[in-house]
Amino acid sequence: MAKILRSESSLLHRQNAIGRELSRRKITRLLVWAVAAALMGWGGLHAFRHPGPGGFVAAAFVLVLAIGYEVHLREIARESRNLEGGRRGEQKMAELLAERLADDHVILNDLELRVAHERAQIDHLVIAPSGIYVVESKFWAGKLTGDVCDAQWTQRKSNGSTRSVKSPVQQVERQRRMFITLLAAKVPEDRIHALAVFTHPAAELHIANAKDRVFRIPDAIRFINDRCFEPPVLSPAEVMELAEQINRGQA
Repeated sequence: MAKILRSESSLLHRQNAIGRELSRRKITRLLVWAVAAALMGWGGLHAFRHPGPGGFVAAAFVLVLAIGYEVHLREIARESRNLEGGRRGEQKMAELLAERLADDHVILNDLELRVAHERAQIDHLVIAPSGIYVVESKFWAGKLTGDVCDAQWTQRKSNGSTRSVKSPVQQVERQRRMFITLLAAKVPEDRIHALAVFTHPAAELHIANAKDRVFRIPDAIRFINDRCFEPPVLSPAEVMELAEQINRGQA
């Protein structure tokens, strides 16, 4: 069983923050609409006493703000649902990596990587004697079509709706290049791998040229385990030293 040096926290913190805001929405909604009604009443009275557009403009502005708050509540409620799905997918990925990889592997979840002016959020990082594995996990359902070279893919959901989504292959490849820069030849480039992993059971993948780039969870774990038969590039002590160094950088 692999060692977990760092667990996911950023999605949970954001979800908890949204939960706190949504738990207060009954009171805040009442206050927002009470203030809006009072100001619209004042605007109407002002327009009655002083004919002109000023009062109506003020009332319309307040109404727009109140409606905007309602839209904001719907957006963060939708974000909370998406975060819950993402957290489930990342947790499942982290648990299976730990369970099915050898004990000389170290896993760091939810990393923020900074190299010069570039920043990236990494879902999972596996450091092993065989190399480094940068993993981007996506909890996306539906039919996904595209090419690993495309910046945008198409996602068709079960209800028939479609949307364009950013390619996680290009996202994780950028993270891989950042690690190549960060490690400064401590690990050969061909031993630093980028894996885009789809964790939703209803994901249907139709991605061209996806070999060794796009995975489901079991295939990603098999890919990492298969590399164990290659000559090691890190000793177990170096694996732990590098993992602890990267983890300290998160403080």
